[in-house]
Amino acid sequence: MHDGKIPVTAGALGSGELGAQLIIDTPSRAPSHRTTLVGRDLEVLTLSALLGRETHRLITLTGPGGVGKSRLACAAVADAPIDRIAYLDLHETVGGDGLAETLAARLPDEPSLLVLDGFEQAADATAAAVDTLLSRFPLLRVLTTSRRPLSLYGERLFPVLPLPTPSPPYRQDVPGLQDHAAVELFVDRARAVDPSFALTAQNAQAVAEICTRMDGLPLAIELVAEKLRLFPVDSLLTRLREGRPVLGGDHAARSPLHRSVRTITEHSFRLLDEEQRALISRLSVFTGSVNLTTVEEFSDLPAHRTEQVVEALVGHHLLRVTPGGGELRLTMFNTVREFCLERLAATGGLPEARRRHAEHFLALALEAEEQLTGPQQAQWLRRLAPLHEDLLAALTHLEASGRRTDAARAALALHRFWLVRGHLALGEQWLAKASIAFLSDPGQGGLAARAEAARGQLALAGGNARLAADCFRHAARAFHEAGDTVHEQAALARLAVSRRPAVPSAVRRAAVQLLDAAAGEGATVEAATAALALATGSRLIDAKLSADLLETANALFVRARDVRGEGLVLGLRGVLADSRGDQALAERLLWESLHRLRAIGEHTMLPTVLEGHALHVWRRLPQQGHRVARLLAAASALREATGARPLLVAVDETALRDARRLLSGPEHEAARREGRVLSADAAADEALAVGPPTPEPASAISRPVQLTARQYEVAMLVSQGLTNRQISQQLRLSEWTVVNHVRQVMRRLDVPSRIHIAQWVMTRQRRNGLGPAPE
Repeated sequence: MHDGKIPVTAGALGSGELGAQLIIDTPSRAPSHRTTLVGRDLEVLTLSALLGRETHRLITLTGPGGVGKSRLACAAVADAPIDRIAYLDLHETVGGDGLAETLAARLPDEPSLLVLDGFEQAADATAAAVDTLLSRFPLLRVLTTSRRPLSLYGERLFPVLPLPTPSPPYRQDVPGLQDHAAVELFVDRARAVDPSFALTAQNAQAVAEICTRMDGLPLAIELVAEKLRLFPVDSLLTRLREGRPVLGGDHAARSPLHRSVRTITEHSFRLLDEEQRALISRLSVFTGSVNLTTVEEFSDLPAHRTEQVVEALVGHHLLRVTPGGGELRLTMFNTVREFCLERLAATGGLPEARRRHAEHFLALALEAEEQLTGPQQAQWLRRLAPLHEDLLAALTHLEASGRRTDAARAALALHRFWLVRGHLALGEQWLAKASIAFLSDPGQGGLAARAEAARGQLALAGGNARLAADCFRHAARAFHEAGDTVHEQAALARLAVSRRPAVPSAVRRAAVQLLDAAAGEGATVEAATAALALATGSRLIDAKLSADLLETANALFVRARDVRGEGLVLGLRGVLADSRGDQALAERLLWESLHRLRAIGEHTMLPTVLEGHALHVWRRLPQQGHRVARLLAAASALREATGARPLLVAVDETALRDARRLLSGPEHEAARREGRVLSADAAADEALAVGPPTPEPASAISRPVQLTARQYEVAMLVSQGLTNRQISQQLRLSEWTVVNHVRQVMRRLDVPSRIHIAQWVMTRQRRNGLGPAPE
């Protein structure tokens, strides 16, 4: 042997199946490549260091097909502090008899490294050979690559993960997106096709979504980038969204197995048994994550057997486990999904699988509708978020199969989810279809009115006041014909504030009528939302009327236990406190508002409240300039991603422009870049990390406060931790009457919550003794 080479030839391995399949390279280093390795610097350094340790004699790189295990192994071996290296490509090897004996005759009795690349087809023979070689040669180390481990004693696994991808909502943030390795790889390979290609504000969102849809798998990203010869970026994304194949063709890789995603997936598929193939094919109709209960529903297998099949599929890296709020959630790689859908279609099982999928998510959407405004609001919003792609796929299938009314019912059920999570344009489009579908179906006029009203809300949140006004006008007319007074007045109220410019007389008239309609027990969250919109629109026209509307909205939200509504009321109260010059109270109210909006994963109103809170933090704590710059940048990026231009809870635009101007210097550039990549939850956490100013202990006592005897009695019971229902039972009042009393107490004390009522009572007791008489 010379120059560190180990001369092993195919013929030396013996005749038969093994010798015919092996591809063997014999340089002192593993095969080289002609393109750059992107996004693996840390992995290369770590793996090279591990290969240099005598204690790490067997290392296996595991990961899905196309993730770059072979490429990473070659790069790490090139930097490893080992002189003698043998490399064997086992990807297309079947059998493997005689491997241990043949290699044992060639390996030197000195420190050396044996690289076995891709042993899935000969797993048992490879495991036996490696076990034998490690026992016979104490100075030998082995590096293997595979979708699954060898399962030998002393084996150290080195998982190779897909490249990091951007998280939705996707933003037009070129510097931030370039930091994601998947995007960097796409741009690098795109420039090989078109040297003029560049990541710009116009294509950044499309590139980000393409990389995410490719699951960060390098081979898939390289293949889709090569399609730029035929399609522009936007067309590629459209084809992916429509489920049309884009990964066909061959890739100029070293091994024939690596030349297409389909070849790699088909190779993995051959390793499965019939139950595993059947389940992975059925699950291919799911576009997002799925929990184990749903998998069991679609598997047609006993629960214990389903778990075993799922475990095997995860082991083969055909399914992956994703975080899901404490429950097991599974996601299929899109490259695997494309192959399985083709197979399912070829066997004739695709129509039935699509139908079952659509039925499942139609039922889920209808179940969610009532929960999105009640005490389970936060849980259901969080539950629906990872299922959004599947819900859209179900809507599309229902519509395409002629079930337009079912698709419309599902869209109407999801409108509040779209409103809260910022899917405004998409939701508005589906609700437009829903309105048409309901109108064409006799007897569905009431649902058509609701669809128009919901569409108007989304249009108004997106800043399209003209479209919103048309929707509310049509909804009000339809509600009037159906005799639904409450929703008619709610639609008219929203119509009054969506007109530009607002007509004061029309706003007053709508407010009076809405307050009258909302006084009954039949008032809904829709009436509360309309009252809140009117309170915002009328605060410069009639302060007392605006306060009455705000009280009504808050009472209805509290009665419904609608967390988002309570958060919006607190936000508007913060704006009103700021306009009165009470900045400390305004900051506390905005902090409380953020706390509630964060709890439900709000996206539409969050940027506005975030900006208001950031301004107050900066005024009180100017040394927090970098944090404020991050928050303002996060709010701006989130607004760009959702397209939200809400009219509620408007902040001081002049102060906001001044803050952005003063924080635009180079010393804040890094902070702004950090802020633009923050998720909505992370931005809210960043803001909530700065607590509000502590209220003065005697602030409520230093001024005269007039409470009636009954109000003070209710305040005392609130301070004892009793709920409204418990108070109503103790005082023999209706629960609604207690709600009104609590509302009046908060208004007279000028406090935002029950906790503040309790603080006021305790302060009074400490000051006046144990038996204070009501004033």
